[in-house]
Amino acid sequence: MDFEEFREKLKEDLGERLFARTGDDFEITSSSVTKLQNAGYEGITVRKEGEAVGINLDVADFYKGLESGAADYDSVLDKITEIAIHGFEEAPAFNVSDLGNYEVMKEHLSMQVVQTERNAEMLETIPHKEIEDMSVVCRFIVSSDGEGIGSILVTNQILQSMNVTEEQLFEDAMKYAPDLRPSEIRGMADILAEMMGVDVSELENQFGGGFGQPEIPMYVATTQDKTNGAGIIAYPGFMEMASEKLGGDFFLLPSSVHEVILIPDKPDMQYSELEKMVREVNATQVDVKDQLSDHVYHYDSKEKVFELAEKFDARKREKTAERKAEKDSVLKDLSAEKKEVADAPKIKSDRAVKKDAVSL
Repeated sequence: MDFEEFREKLKEDLGERLFARTGDDFEITSSSVTKLQNAGYEGITVRKEGEAVGINLDVADFYKGLESGAADYDSVLDKITEIAIHGFEEAPAFNVSDLGNYEVMKEHLSMQVVQTERNAEMLETIPHKEIEDMSVVCRFIVSSDGEGIGSILVTNQILQSMNVTEEQLFEDAMKYAPDLRPSEIRGMADILAEMMGVDVSELENQFGGGFGQPEIPMYVATTQDKTNGAGIIAYPGFMEMASEKLGGDFFLLPSSVHEVILIPDKPDMQYSELEKMVREVNATQVDVKDQLSDHVYHYDSKEKVFELAEKFDARKREKTAERKAEKDSVLKDLSAEKKEVADAPKIKSDRAVKKDAVSL
């Protein structure tokens, strides 16, 4: 059977299974879920009868397993039944009536950063602010636990229904998001030690005392829950805080939508090499839906400018050229003045005249 036949059969059989397991009647419909970062899917929506909110299930991968012979239909049905029941048992205890109350929801605002060009079509329906080739969007956080966070993307339609302007939305997001989901900047050694379940001192003992301070120190910046954590780059004061921790200017590498890597700007550092590394990692290790950008960015702590590294490099070259031109101009003026002095008529001093007179 093709996918549509599979989905129709699944809707009918899943309803019966859920009723047998829970005693509740469910309304099950086909759904096409559109998401940012090309993460949309074809699935089903399961909703208890009489309730406004349900859960969306992506069933395309289950069909692929069925089609390839890796699973049979009964095992697929059992698995989806378990997922649906677990979804309702773990559903956040959130007052649905609050979803239309902006005064309540604004305190649940969070920010997410996505790649602009890749999400251009969907961004037409979403309030957003651009940061170079990235866009900041807002979400309402409705649940947060050890399994992750549940959120609702703020669309133009939602904003209109709440009678709120885009300017007000982002003003409130800047106010509430940093408190709701605080940022953190940690050294790579700390993170590796945490992943391995040891202290940094143990790593230093094993790999040498310089482990915590490599030749090129790297820091990871994200939110404390580490989900869509790259949104911290839009937090007010984040760049200044990062600059203080790194000791001045720094490069920002968008490792994924969940975190970014910060590297202090050193005199011999070439952004093109960093960008090459980002492209290779994106192509081989990061899922498309988690990729943020293939570019590298730079923060100028003196000018307080965050921009694409290639723009910073061009600006730096331009300044160097201007300084050289100014230096050349000064040297040219000095040379001209020296020539004027050399070409001026020689006038003997009174002392020289007297000396000549005596000699006569």
